[in-house]
Amino acid sequence: MHDAHLSRTVSAQSLEDAGQWLLDLQTQPERFEDFDRWLHSDDEHFEAWAQVNRTWDTLGKQPATTQRHWPRRARLPLLAAACVSALAVCATLALSPGWRADYSTGTAQTREVTLADGSRLTLAPQSAVNVRFNESQREVTLLQGEVFFDVVHDAKKPFEVRSEDAVIRVLGTAFDVARRTTGLSVEVRDGTVGVNGQYRLAAGQRVWIDRQSGLGTPSTVVPAEVAGWINGAQFFENVSVAQVVEQLDRYQRGWIVIQDPALANKRVTGLYDMRDTQRALQALVAPIGGEVRQYSPLLTVIGSKKTVAEK
Repeated sequence: MHDAHLSRTVSAQSLEDAGQWLLDLQTQPERFEDFDRWLHSDDEHFEAWAQVNRTWDTLGKQPATTQRHWPRRARLPLLAAACVSALAVCATLALSPGWRADYSTGTAQTREVTLADGSRLTLAPQSAVNVRFNESQREVTLLQGEVFFDVVHDAKKPFEVRSEDAVIRVLGTAFDVARRTTGLSVEVRDGTVGVNGQYRLAAGQRVWIDRQSGLGTPSTVVPAEVAGWINGAQFFENVSVAQVVEQLDRYQRGWIVIQDPALANKRVTGLYDMRDTQRALQALVAPIGGEVRQYSPLLTVIGSKKTVAEK
């Protein structure tokens, strides 16, 4: 690949195109080959791509809620293409669940919160919750991401976790709740958890609630592996590559694009170090014929070896 770090002047059009590609690839990964052709069609495009990435990376060091869900436009002005538009920052703040949350985390950040009753929450990266405690209720709403709950027992005041997919009710227990793109997972380390009034989970049990159908799929899990992400490593069993990538994406700025849909749907089982996303991605896809390439610190592309081969 060309050296994209040489300092040189580039045209406003190239900067605008680079900014548009940075946004488009997040929602249209199937256009990666078009992007790759654009990138290699002119040496100036490499420098434009590098400049836009460096500027975006600078914005990425802002608080967590400024990093995702940027508004897309058909044609961005130069400043927006260079990712320094103050309006874009404000729009991101307004749209992000973390902006309205009582507690939230950013990329690769975890956070432990002790509630008024002594219960503890550990938030995974890019997670957000609201808390409502009063004389008659203990309630936490999971807005996004994943949280491990260690709940103090109180028979007179049940503890509830709510999300768009489920209502989880406990008295005192330790369990993990994760909102994914396609549904919600509940895993129990200790005690008993009720989910949607239909499932009663004991230690070592879990249930997946599919968002589209609303149906639950119970299974088992080793209790010690529940919320393993707190210590850096997370075990995945018979999940799609896309599900693992969705988790890893929370541990680095920018995006991980899966170019090959067939690869995204392949099922895997393994233990991955969430603190080293590039190494984890290599371990994830290499055994199934995939390859990982970084086009910048903000864009990692995964595909089969034939689809990501050098042009």
